[in-house]
Amino acid sequence: MKLESAQIRNFRMLKELNVDFEEVLTLVIGKNNSGKTSFLSILQKFLADSKPEFVFDDFNIASQKEILALENHKKSYETYLEPSLSLKILISYDETDDIGVASALLLDLDNEMRHLVVLFEYALEYEKYLKLISDYDEYKAKGIDRSFEYYIRNNINKYCSIRIKALEHGSEENYKVINNDTIKSIISMQIIGAKRDVDNEQGHSRALSVLASRYYASSVTSEADFPALQKMLSETDKSLSAIYEDIFRPIVKEIAAMSYNPQEAELSIISTLSEKKIFQDNTTVKYKHEDTLLPEDYNGLGYLNLFAIIFNIRIKLDQLLKKSSKDQVPTPLNLLFIEEPEAHTHPQMQYIFIKNIKSVLAQHCKEAGESFSLQTIISTHSSHIVSQCDFEDIKYFFRETSTSVKSRSLKALFSIMVTSEEGISEEKPTREEQVRAYRFIKQYVTLNRAELFFADKAILLEGDTERMLIYAMMKKLDDHIAKNDGKESREPLLSQNISVIEVGAYSHVFATFLGFLEIKTLVITDLDCAMEGENGRLNKCCFTEGTTTTNASIKYFTKSHKLSEIISLSSSPIILGFNSCTAEWVFEESGRLRLLFQKEENNYQARSFEDSFICSNLQFIKEHKNAFVSLKNKSVFDESPPDFYRIAENCIDRKTSFALDVLLHGGINNEKWKIPHYIEEGLEWLSQ
Repeated sequence: MKLESAQIRNFRMLKELNVDFEEVLTLVIGKNNSGKTSFLSILQKFLADSKPEFVFDDFNIASQKEILALENHKKSYETYLEPSLSLKILISYDETDDIGVASALLLDLDNEMRHLVVLFEYALEYEKYLKLISDYDEYKAKGIDRSFEYYIRNNINKYCSIRIKALEHGSEENYKVINNDTIKSIISMQIIGAKRDVDNEQGHSRALSVLASRYYASSVTSEADFPALQKMLSETDKSLSAIYEDIFRPIVKEIAAMSYNPQEAELSIISTLSEKKIFQDNTTVKYKHEDTLLPEDYNGLGYLNLFAIIFNIRIKLDQLLKKSSKDQVPTPLNLLFIEEPEAHTHPQMQYIFIKNIKSVLAQHCKEAGESFSLQTIISTHSSHIVSQCDFEDIKYFFRETSTSVKSRSLKALFSIMVTSEEGISEEKPTREEQVRAYRFIKQYVTLNRAELFFADKAILLEGDTERMLIYAMMKKLDDHIAKNDGKESREPLLSQNISVIEVGAYSHVFATFLGFLEIKTLVITDLDCAMEGENGRLNKCCFTEGTTTTNASIKYFTKSHKLSEIISLSSSPIILGFNSCTAEWVFEESGRLRLLFQKEENNYQARSFEDSFICSNLQFIKEHKNAFVSLKNKSVFDESPPDFYRIAENCIDRKTSFALDVLLHGGINNEKWKIPHYIEEGLEWLSQ
């Protein structure tokens, strides 16, 4: 039995969130405040808590407004729209599953139906709505000057109630009401929260020792499981009782002497050692360093956190397996949620954890037996964990608006990036090219640029020179805006969460993925003018001789290959929005992607970043040309009028060295050189 998906409605920022789950491991990722904790919270309240409790602020803001609007609008039963927050889960099973305990959820006896649907709601029902209005009127009649919002916030649980329904799959209007005990007999959920109490700041943490005693309590069903320990405890009891007799003899005599009847006041103090008490009060975890045993809190927080997770996994699995109870058996559906395992840990430790967690859990399940079913959910905002996970396991959470979170399953990216051969025009890539692009994104992003998942914005660069200068350009723009505005009118670029990626001329390969993530993106590429040679091949050339471009990204985003058309388009900002239905970028003024390439500046149209930069900064380079180790043929700089295309082609020996020369001789704040105008425009757009 497996949990396939969950639909969450009107819970905090999760106004309409749909999430599907993987059979073994589901990795929930997203930036801070992207709804991961809220997602865990509603699962915990409905699936783990025996008596779920909610507060008014658990409702989405839109639902809160609907509830508050009820004060002045008396609704009839027919016009009343019930405010509610909800969780609907879809469970699948096959013919090998024993669904006897889950039969309460069945509403259709069709053997072909292999799904169960459960709806959890926290709702203001009509009768309770009427009582709410009536009670509030009485409340005000007593002369209490409190708002309706204050009243409902403090009394929400008096009027809203929890309902649980089993729905018929495919025909959800057919349902029956069930109770929480039924759910608990079918689904078990255990949580390892982000706060794991491993802080050793004061030097006396015993977190692992406490966990060791909890592990014993959860895994041992009977004291008879360890007869050797029982024998030793019995022998120790006898020895300690003899010692106690000597220690307490004086006080026992005094008590007897002071008593009316000495025989009734005769006391015996004996030892009664208990396994659980020993583990609880006398278990100490040490770690071995060379030949010395050191206290657990001598370890760094990273190791303590890792050890705590491992202990907790064992404890939680034992609780799911009902090991501490002889009369109970595991439920058919078991969930383990691990929140932010990366806390305090070094990247290498995060790599190791996520690479091994599947095998560790698989081994535990194997030990439990084939009938035990476990699904694990891990939430994280660590790019290091993402880089080592399976791409298809990822569920990406992002904020669509300030009050709404959406989820994307990366498993769905394949069907978006790879379409059928039918309908693919000459301008579009073939299916083979699409598959190759998908495989590239899958490998490149997870292994090299997993931080994209956690970025608010992205810059895609073409070459080494731009990559080495981009942060200096961002700082120059930040300083310029701060100086001219007199105060910061926006957050500085260098303080924003921007991921910078060098992609060569292949930004179009990332296009669908970027649209999928809905990240505001600046694509900085080169015009790459070309003309057709005698052999039909395209040869690079200066702008005045060019008829087309060799840049595949420009062709992809502008849907044009004629140089004149491309230049005409660039007279206005080239801003595009992603059409999720067709998986295409289309011109849209409010879009989230802007395409940049060289524009005419100082009466010159550049074809690359280098000749554009030289055009904007010729005097600076001429003044320092003898110190620039990256330059050759330096006499060309003195020709008049300057040929910027020729200078870029014949005078720059190594592009990375050229960028370093610019930074080295550009002044303390790089005030001696200017940002090419087209890049400056793009950075200003991105900063907003």
